[in-house]
Amino acid sequence: MMKLDYLPRTKIKMIHVDKSYSFGVDSIILADFAKMKKGKIALDIGSGTGVLSFLTSELYGLKKVYSVEIQKEKAELLRRNIELNQVDNIEVINDDLNKINFEPNSLDYIITNPPYYKLGHNIANADLEFLISRQEKYLKLEEIFDFARKSLKDRGRLYMIHKPERMVGLFSKSKSLIPKRVRFVHSRASEKPQFILIEYIKNANEGLKIEDPLIIYDNDHYSPEMKQISGQS
Repeated sequence: MMKLDYLPRTKIKMIHVDKSYSFGVDSIILADFAKMKKGKIALDIGSGTGVLSFLTSELYGLKKVYSVEIQKEKAELLRRNIELNQVDNIEVINDDLNKINFEPNSLDYIITNPPYYKLGHNIANADLEFLISRQEKYLKLEEIFDFARKSLKDRGRLYMIHKPERMVGLFSKSKSLIPKRVRFVHSRASEKPQFILIEYIKNANEGLKIEDPLIIYDNDHYSPEMKQISGQS
């Protein structure tokens, strides 16, 4: 059975299969963190059914968004979502990121909510869809950095959400992609961070801004900032 979700702060409707993964708060937070300029070109790595592609396009008025998704079923749902919303600036690329022959130095932005765990380093997933989404079976951190270094323009930006426990690799493997802005995300103020948001800039000068943490919940309800991000205030 198919169901419809609505993306916060937009009029976008999203089809998803009942009892399958739709989208989480991490994508909503990442789209808000990624500050983009109107009329620019972006690419969404591991786009799934298109949450980040639609959100960034709508929130920032992008000229073009390329949505790269390796799983055929998700790519087909993304195409259906494009048709449903009558959007003409999102292009689906149903392929492995490492096999895409993309024009070098052509993108203003890349955004990704990648698999968080190395293969076999998280709870085993019998469902292949969940395995691919959560573990680095087909998409490794190093491959994201390699693609971004080649395809971003000079001073182009890569936006990523990840797990704090992967910070060593997130900072040591990016090379000419310089971390410029970091924000930790906590479920509650008293708990350790659940996510880390990072903005990388290609060939930027050194200098890192650590922003105030984002707290998702205030007691059992969204915090005031999270309400704003999710379009509830």
